[in-house]
Amino acid sequence: MSLHIVTGSDDNYVPGVLVLLASVNFHNPGARFTVLDLGISPENRARLDRLGERLGARVDRVEVPVDVFDHVPVRRAHLTRGTFLRLLIPELLPADDRVVYMDCDMVVLGDLSPLATVELGEQLIAAVRSPGNRDNKVNAGLLVMNLPRWRAEDMGRRCLARFVSDEKPVLNGDEATLNLMARGRIVFLPPGFNLFAFSGFYPTPAALPPEVRVVHYVVDRKPWRLRTEMDRLWWFHARRIADLLPPPRRLPLRARLSQLNRARRNVMGLWLGRRKYRARREVARAMEQGIVEPYLARWAAAATQGALAVSAR
Repeated sequence: MSLHIVTGSDDNYVPGVLVLLASVNFHNPGARFTVLDLGISPENRARLDRLGERLGARVDRVEVPVDVFDHVPVRRAHLTRGTFLRLLIPELLPADDRVVYMDCDMVVLGDLSPLATVELGEQLIAAVRSPGNRDNKVNAGLLVMNLPRWRAEDMGRRCLARFVSDEKPVLNGDEATLNLMARGRIVFLPPGFNLFAFSGFYPTPAALPPEVRVVHYVVDRKPWRLRTEMDRLWWFHARRIADLLPPPRRLPLRARLSQLNRARRNVMGLWLGRRKYRARREVARAMEQGIVEPYLARWAAAATQGALAVSAR
């Protein structure tokens, strides 16, 4: 079964889309791609086309009206309406039975072919449990979607209807709604298919998965905007397609102040010896030494042998 990766973006997240596609192709050269386009500019659409040509990969683009989610409230600061695009996939791609939806703030480090064959049966999705969650809730950044079941049960429309209803508000976007609606019908994937690139989600280094295939730059920690944990992995793949990336945008003042405040809290927490900040430092060090450095060392060595320009498993 072929691997079909679907992602979505407005114009602000195009750097993430480009690097996601490049990193998937690097390790999974037979994959095909669909980008759900929620207002991508002509210049950035051209960048996507050129990337597909360079990779020798099929990159389809499906335009979605920019006002399609105007009725949907956004209750969390780091979310945009683009997060709801995954709920439209069953209807936008009527010929497909299975896709792997991936947020565009991810980078791929390995083989994703198991996602094309994981047994779904009558289950709606396969996904990774959110780190530290004891209620079997999953993160919706990576979903293997059973599209015939979604269509038969009108799941996309039902999720949106529940989210905008007057019932108890659902704060965490469509992710919380999806967990609510799909409860008991989820196949749980190994945690290495969706590792959060933020040490604060993992209590100790032992909580990190032994094998990591996908890194997810969650909340506002986007590597094309600011320095963040594990960002060297993203930039490794970004540099391979540097000429295709759009010019960087200056970080808004509010975001820069937030970044400075976050750094200040971290320094103060370590200086005061607070356990939470010590634990984060230990986990961050384990991420760098156990995941980032071995990956970069492996593929930097390949680059010196002239192998970086071709895809690799």
